[in-house]
Amino acid sequence: MKVRMGSILAGTAALAMTAAMPVQADEIADFYKGKQMTLVIGFSAGGMYGLNGRLMSQYIGKYIPGNPSVVVQHRTGAGGAKAANYIFNAAPKDGSVIAELSKDVAVAKVLQPKKLKYDPGKFNYLGRMNTYAATLMVWHGAGVKTVDDARKKEIIMANSGKASHSYIEAAVLSHYAGLKIKPVVGYRGAAGMFKAMESGEVHARIGAYVSLKANRPHWLEKNLVYNVIQTGLTKNSDLPNVPLMIDLMPNEESRKMAEVLSLGGPVGWGLQTPPGVPQARVAAMRKAFDMMVKDPGFLADAKKRKAPVNPATGAEVEGFIKKTLAVDPKLIAKMQKIAGFKS
Repeated sequence: MKVRMGSILAGTAALAMTAAMPVQADEIADFYKGKQMTLVIGFSAGGMYGLNGRLMSQYIGKYIPGNPSVVVQHRTGAGGAKAANYIFNAAPKDGSVIAELSKDVAVAKVLQPKKLKYDPGKFNYLGRMNTYAATLMVWHGAGVKTVDDARKKEIIMANSGKASHSYIEAAVLSHYAGLKIKPVVGYRGAAGMFKAMESGEVHARIGAYVSLKANRPHWLEKNLVYNVIQTGLTKNSDLPNVPLMIDLMPNEESRKMAEVLSLGGPVGWGLQTPPGVPQARVAAMRKAFDMMVKDPGFLADAKKRKAPVNPATGAEVEGFIKKTLAVDPKLIAKMQKIAGFKS
């Protein structure tokens, strides 16, 4: 009798567990079915953030239970900080809003902790579509083709805001490598910066090399722009003779600064949710992201749009964020001083 009763209890528990799984999935599908999600992009439509964001918006809903549609909303300004502040403080926390925030969402925060009103450690990271590597790209009319040229002639450089990686990288390059870079803030994304370079309003920008290849390939073909320096810790295969920023740094402290500024690279272009979203919905969206970046249609479309795919999971991206938030405060304080930020 005891054996029989134990078998009955075990069978009942197994049935309960089995039943719970589809119920949870059904609850997520019920929430998303017929819903229109919003994907907030922190930069303008004309650059790589806009291109990648539109691409992801067209595919991720296919793999979220309930198959919601996804519409794009651009919230530009302050080097991506405007969108991050909105997502953290004001966006709905139910899973109906996701975002493509700046790769430097954590780097910018540790450098400007009081100005930026969000905690990068509390966003939910769904995954990364591709890594980020930038170059200092200078318009041919500026007369700057090499690092030595950039030490002799002033470069007027477009920036989206002081929270952008390019503003801080320019400050470090000027301080330690002797480059004459004058940042001008207020440009809302790559398209506006490219236009300003063509018109002669500015000479340069520090931006994604893949964005240059995808959006202005004729500039490279006709030598209308020169890639003078590349960021990151490894060289792009297209640019074997272009020096890395870290190699221009004269001492250990400055090289560590260059490493910190490169921590946004592996965060790259990806998706996040606000804090407070139910974890079951976060898990479903993480799974959807992982499936999306393997979708043959997605990969074919990305290739067609010249958008490379080098994915990472949400958990992996979260690890890079934690590494950034753990940087030595003394080093951060020195970087803040060089960039002209208040601690």
